[in-house]
Amino acid sequence: MKSSKVIHSTTFTTKYVSYLVPALTNIGSLLASYDVDEETKKMVRYEVDMALALSAKGFAWSRALKHKLRLNYNDDDRVGDGHGEPVTKKPKTEHEEEERMMCLRKLIPGGKEMMADDEMLLSELGSYVSCLELQVNILRSMLQNN
Repeated sequence: MKSSKVIHSTTFTTKYVSYLVPALTNIGSLLASYDVDEETKKMVRYEVDMALALSAKGFAWSRALKHKLRLNYNDDDRVGDGHGEPVTKKPKTEHEEEERMMCLRKLIPGGKEMMADDEMLLSELGSYVSCLELQVNILRSMLQNN
């Protein structure tokens, strides 16, 4: 099953900003007289991640991320264990290829559920990376405007 979904940067940006700005404004008004602590950082992280999930509807990774956020996930298990070798190194055996695909599955929300379809995993991973790049660009722009 090949995913034909495409991320349109203008649509993503509009949805992302329209969700994130009011959420951060609410957090800011609640904390106007308080210091930023770990709980504040968790709230901001939650809103940034939820904005990402809500702005890219229709992808398996966005549904998985949204579900994980709603279950109040542990930040440490969001990304893989960090023991894999760089993905750019060409695997020598079929076993190494499968190990690399498992590492990729750990990188993307919901990737572990895409066990049977490597093509779908790679397509979803491409959209996820595109959205992360857009997210970084939007956040940089927001910081520069303040």
